[in-house]
Amino acid sequence: MTAEKTAPGTGIAAFVQHWFDILSSHEPVEELLAHIVDDGLEMAFPERTLRSHADFREWYEVVGEAFTDQSHVVERLDVSEDGTGVDISLTVVWTAKQTSDGSVSSFRIGQTWRLVREAGTGRPLISGYRVGDLNPA
Repeated sequence: MTAEKTAPGTGIAAFVQHWFDILSSHEPVEELLAHIVDDGLEMAFPERTLRSHADFREWYEVVGEAFTDQSHVVERLDVSEDGTGVDISLTVVWTAKQTSDGSVSSFRIGQTWRLVREAGTGRPLISGYRVGDLNPA
């Protein structure tokens, strides 16, 4: 098993940044679904664990209604490949405006991800995604 700090703009780092960019700009849900597995998915957020594309669609709609003007800034990214997939540990600063009252909040959040390679293309797909505690930034 190898562990490395991945430079921004390369390989897995580019995948992670792209994921957060499309979340921040609230792209159509299909853009995000193209980056996650449907079968065997486990995305654990503080409010809910998602296990399929259908679950993700529901979650994304709720989040899109609750928050606007989102940004995700990756502060730390550690990548480890083990031959069957890629493990990621990262810290992201998430800032968003609540649509209910217009307040803006910013949190530093630790996350762990598991990526698998798509059969045929080798393209990374998220199979596991765990969001840690939301700490005020």
